[in-house]
Order: sequence, then C-alpha cells, then structure tokens
Amino acid sequence: MKRVFVLFSILLIISQLYLSCDSTMVYNEFQHIENNTWKWEEPAEFNFSIDDTASFHNILVQVRHTTAYPLSNLFMFVHVEGPTGQTMTDTIQFMLAETSGKWIGNGVGNMRALGYLYKKNTLFPEPGDYHITIEQAMRLPQVPVSEVGLKVEKINP
Repeated sequence: MKRVFVLFSILLIISQLYLSCDSTMVYNEFQHIENNTWKWEEPAEFNFSIDDTASFHNILVQVRHTTAYPLSNLFMFVHVEGPTGQTMTDTIQFMLAETSGKWIGNGVGNMRALGYLYKKNTLFPEPGDYHITIEQAMRLPQVPVSEVGLKVEKINP
C-alpha cells in the first residue's frame, strides 16, 4: 500500500514539473485535505492574479479521492470573487464513477484523480487578484477526498 502511495506521489511530482514548464499555465495548485476527510466547514481556497484580460482561459476544478468514496458523484459549490469585490457562485457535479461502478479518472491503487472543466473560453473582466473558494456540497458532512485543486490555463496565448 505504501509503495503504491509513493509511486502515485512520484507521478504527481513529475506531472507538476511538466506542467510548470507550460507557458499557457496561469495557476495550478492543490490543497491537501487533512486526514483525507473533506468537511462542509473546511472549504478549499485559491488566490491567483490575472494580468491578461484579452486572452481566453479555461478554469478546471480538480479532485483526488480514494476508492473508499461511498458514492458515484461529488457536488461542490464554487464561489468566485473578483478584484473589485464582484462575486459569482455555481454548483457543480463531478461524476466520479460510471453507473457500472468503474471509477472515472486516472489513478494508481486506491487513489483516483480527475478534473472538471468549470469554465471554458472565459475572459476575465478586469486584471487583479481573484479568490475562488470550493466547498463540498454533499448531504454527507464529510467525504473521503484527499486533495482539491484549481487550474487556470490560457487558451491560444
């Protein structure tokens, strides 16, 4: 089990190094969820700056979970706050498993990782600092999620 976790960690580090060389990458961060238990009252928070308001961007929400996850989906609330205080909230649903029970996403051992295209070809209205908060919105007060991430990438730089 420990060997699988080490292998998964090495693959994640290599992928992060590869992505850090990407000129289209604006932001790519993960927040580790303590004890692999994402609680209602513990949202993941991300802060990034946008300078280029003329280019289109994709925004992806990313999740890493174990196969101990008891359901096939994961609902989340995404709150976006712009540089001048404007806000927007969305509810998104990740499908983590097919109806057959087969896990969606990539993984090694009991770990799975997948991304959700939250906003496609988005223009940021003004330059400055953006704050995104992601909350788990399941009926369960806690779910077995190990990390939540946010990726912002520029399209056709």
